[in-house]
Amino acid sequence: MDCRKRFLAAASRQGWLESGGILCALSGGGDSVAMLWLVRKYFKGRIAAAHLDHCTRAGESHRDAAFVRELCESWGVECAVKVVDVHNMREKGESFEMAGRRARYEHFSETAERLKLPFIAVGHNADDVVETQLMNLARGAGLAGLRGIPERRGNIVRPVIDFSRGELRGILRENGVPWRDDATNDESEYMRNKVRNILIPWISENLNSGFKNVMLGLSKQAAAEVEARERECGEALRRVAFEQPPALAAWRSRGLGDISDLTLAEMLRMQGAELGLPALSRARTEELKNLIRRGGCWRFQWARDIEVCYSERGVGWLRRADIAAKNKFMKNNDKNSLPWWAR
Repeated sequence: MDCRKRFLAAASRQGWLESGGILCALSGGGDSVAMLWLVRKYFKGRIAAAHLDHCTRAGESHRDAAFVRELCESWGVECAVKVVDVHNMREKGESFEMAGRRARYEHFSETAERLKLPFIAVGHNADDVVETQLMNLARGAGLAGLRGIPERRGNIVRPVIDFSRGELRGILRENGVPWRDDATNDESEYMRNKVRNILIPWISENLNSGFKNVMLGLSKQAAAEVEARERECGEALRRVAFEQPPALAAWRSRGLGDISDLTLAEMLRMQGAELGLPALSRARTEELKNLIRRGGCWRFQWARDIEVCYSERGVGWLRRADIAAKNKFMKNNDKNSLPWWAR
């Protein structure tokens, strides 16, 4: 299948081919520049781009931003560039990578909303899928982890997910399109770079030269099974969910005992994803699932300022500030007046 057919097939599957517009997340690297080039060539709707300057790499990030501005100007594409000192805006316990991702997607979402563009395109490719699969396996992720990167999640789409990193750069070279290489991609300090630069080449050279294709096939198989399970678990989630402020999400405790372990674990994963929380490892998911089975009254830290609280009335995802307010309330009231999550 040629480049055009593959690109349009992905756009059709992902549901944005006939949409009114799309915002392209543009880092200036080969993947995102090739994505924007393909979108400009084959997409008929409105196009804009967004870039986040992370204020890193001894000023190189500023040069990336300048490159992106110049490229978009030469192509007639509206571009929103935002400058954020990511190192200094990290929340407590948040890594640089997590803070950068949060800042990027906040910028993309705000820009798409402001420009009234229904989709946000990011430049993940087939190599990213394989790298993510291996990283997920190392973290103990289950079947959903074997999927790697879904080609669509909400309004986030991945137009070049069927292309390898080499293919995307080949498209740019053939058409005389420049891009910016991030020198840190060649360093092996970060986990993804170790997987990309050391692990995958070793497996390909020593175990299976077609390893990437094997993993991509596994990704598609896992995606089909995960989607079927998600439909089933989504229905189960809707049955137990109820609204109970100040909880961000709440489930009725009654009936959870009748749900299978597999379905309950997937419901927890889905709830975390809906709230935008980082995924739990398999071990921590098992821990939380076992706590729900045990019952009683407990608290489980999910991430940063979010905890899962359990009582006979329900399971709630709450911010620590709201839990602290509950503790203050308890000092001045009898047990029968306690908030629902403390009973």
